[in-house]
Amino acid sequence: HLCDAGWELTTSIASLPFPVIAAIPGPAIGGGAELALACDMRVVEPSARLGFRQVRMGVTTAWGTIPRLIGLVGAGAAARLLYTGCDVDAIEAKRVGLVDEVVDEEQSVATALRWAGDIALGSPRAVAEMKLLLRAALETARDVRSLERQLFVDTWTGPDHREAVEAWFGRRPPIWRPR
Repeated sequence: HLCDAGWELTTSIASLPFPVIAAIPGPAIGGGAELALACDMRVVEPSARLGFRQVRMGVTTAWGTIPRLIGLVGAGAAARLLYTGCDVDAIEAKRVGLVDEVVDEEQSVATALRWAGDIALGSPRAVAEMKLLLRAALETARDVRSLERQLFVDTWTGPDHREAVEAWFGRRPPIWRPR
C-alpha cells in the first residue's frame, strides 16, 4: 500500500543515526509536508508553503504524521492544520513551529549545509545519542500507527476520496455526503 511505503520512507528518514535537514524552497503539500516532518530540522525560503490537504482529498494522514506534527506545533495548531487543510506560508509555518528558519530566496540549501557543518563540530556519537533521545520523545507514533494505517486505507478506498478526485479533475468543489 501507498500508506505503508510512505510510512516506511518517513520512518527510515526519522530513524537515521544522524540529523536530517530539509531545505524547502517552495511548496510542501500533503505527502511533501509529511516527508518534511520526518526530518529533524526544516529551513524554508519565503515562497514555501506547507499544507496537509488530506481532508480536502477525503483521506487521513498515513505516514506517522500525527505525533510528529503534535510534537512540533502542539495539539491545537496540529488540529487547525489537519482539520482545515489550509496551507501556511513560510512566516506562519515559522510562527507555529512547523519550520525552524525562513531564509532569503535560494538560501535554504546553503543554510542547511551550514547547519550540517555546525552539527559536524560535535561528537558523532553524542549527536547520534541526542537524536535518539529526541526521537524517543515521539514514540507514540508506534501507538498510533495501526489506527492511522486502517483509517487511511478506509478513507482512500471510500466515497469521499473518490468524490474529491472527481471534483479535482472536474475543477469543481467536492460535494460531501453526510456520514
